[in-house]
Amino acid sequence: MTRRRKKSYFKLINLSKFRIKHKLFAFFLIFFLIIFLYAKYLATPIVVENTEVQLSNFATRSINYAIADTMNQNVSYSDLITVVKDGNGDVSFIEANSVRINLLSKTMCKVVMSNFLELAKSPLKISLGSFSGISILTGAGPKIAYKVNPYGEVYCSFISEFESAGINQTYHKIYIVLTIKVNVVMPFRKIELNSSSEVLLCNTLIVGKIPDVYLNSNTLMDMLNLIPERFSS
Repeated sequence: MTRRRKKSYFKLINLSKFRIKHKLFAFFLIFFLIIFLYAKYLATPIVVENTEVQLSNFATRSINYAIADTMNQNVSYSDLITVVKDGNGDVSFIEANSVRINLLSKTMCKVVMSNFLELAKSPLKISLGSFSGISILTGAGPKIAYKVNPYGEVYCSFISEFESAGINQTYHKIYIVLTIKVNVVMPFRKIELNSSSEVLLCNTLIVGKIPDVYLNSNTLMDMLNLIPERFSS
């Protein structure tokens, strides 16, 4: 083989290697692009939806447990509200027991937080078939476990409602509203969800004229409601 032929031979080999490397680079680039697009536009929405459903279920269960626990304590109207009357039997003022309300609010918030975080400790699960994007395969196949780190706030608020029951007779109802706001940061997406529940805590029939400052304003609710509790896992 002459010297010129050797040079041509080596040039062909080098060119062939370059083309192979170029093709491999293009293949892996396209492969990772497909994986990226699949993860962002197909897998991520499926995981997000599954996470939202399971965390919402955890939040609802935690709130219901806290409400049931409070109801078992048999909280009465007189524990939270004091009605003071004048000599004519009319209501002079209505006072909220801030110490008792503050304790009740904080206790309920902590019960919600502790139950939610305990439930959220367990890995969430999603079936492998769900990632196919085919509805008939949703829920099929082995389960894939993954963990999330939620953070957010728990609000415990009270609603004061007066309802006429006749001449100088008024029903006073106190509702409790528990709300949990959960945030989870995931690849390509941030999840935000709210869950709340309202229940009648206590009520009583007040006999006597009630001042308009309580009937037509949020004066009493301002005394009842407090700062939310924050949590993170």
